[in-house]
Amino acid sequence: MWECECGREPLDYRLIWLRFLRKLWVIPIAILAGMMLVGTVHYCSRTVAKGGRTYQSESIFYIDFAENAQGEEYDYYNFFTWGEVIHTDFFMDYVYGEMEGKYSRDELATYITATVDSDVRYLYVRCNTHFPELSVKLASVMETIVPQFAEIREEIEIIEVAKKGSEAKDSSKLRLGKAYFLGACLGLAAAVLGILIVLILDTGIYLPSTIEKRYHVVCLGAPFLPEFAPNWQLYLKDALKVALVHVDKGDSKDIMGYGKQMEDIASVSSNVKPEIIICENPVEHSEELEKIRNCDKTILCLRAGRRNHETFTRLLEQLGRQGIPVTGAILISADEKLISAYYRSKV
Repeated sequence: MWECECGREPLDYRLIWLRFLRKLWVIPIAILAGMMLVGTVHYCSRTVAKGGRTYQSESIFYIDFAENAQGEEYDYYNFFTWGEVIHTDFFMDYVYGEMEGKYSRDELATYITATVDSDVRYLYVRCNTHFPELSVKLASVMETIVPQFAEIREEIEIIEVAKKGSEAKDSSKLRLGKAYFLGACLGLAAAVLGILIVLILDTGIYLPSTIEKRYHVVCLGAPFLPEFAPNWQLYLKDALKVALVHVDKGDSKDIMGYGKQMEDIASVSSNVKPEIIICENPVEHSEELEKIRNCDKTILCLRAGRRNHETFTRLLEQLGRQGIPVTGAILISADEKLISAYYRSKV
């Protein structure tokens, strides 16, 4: 019985590399797809999910704190304190009135934030909305009411406007450039990895030598190879009837053309033109077994690049059970340019 080495033969890195080069067109498509996907997700998460782009106007206030009984300035107005104080009724009632009730107090509270950094004397009030005009208007309102807060708090002597929020900048934090770059990298990695996985797992036959390494069946080559005619003459020169069995479906017409070519090749060396019997796959057409058995030689025609490993394996098993020896195989529809590049020679 024949042996199959599929899955155990070493990787042909040269063949994988040559086939990888033919798949390079996938990479730019994957890069563009990655850029569009990551860019779209980033844009939607920064804008659509938040109701649109946001614009921020920032006002800076200088605070002069009063001194306590020990002659020390009050210093407990930190970022947390201001974050709570800015949303009290003192501020929100005034802002609500200035906005003429167009926005609710809760909505206005989400637009306005206040914080201090390391120097508690500088207060940053930020108005963040979906409209630059609204942000600037809210900043103007806050620049009016915040200084008045000093009048009701004994801890504060005076609050002055150090910088007016006269413009609103886009605060959506869009990083489309970085998002596109990340998407391109992910697309490139996915394309390269995907192509390599597909090529490594592909069980298709692309070289005549693979048939011999994997199935231990003599391969006469591909019809366009210069060694094909000598191989045919060597193995089939004495045959009067040759069964040409095609493994794959839908190959009958193609193999008839090959059959005529085989007859011409054989007649050159033997002066006898053998009869070529075109046979279907006997696994699917059991009646073909008798036709094959009545022939002197049996040649299997395997189409290159097809996922036909299981079909070919099953055919070899069936012929072995029937006691029909396989003379050899030929690889049809092989890629001439690929084989030429693999062997670095014209074929």
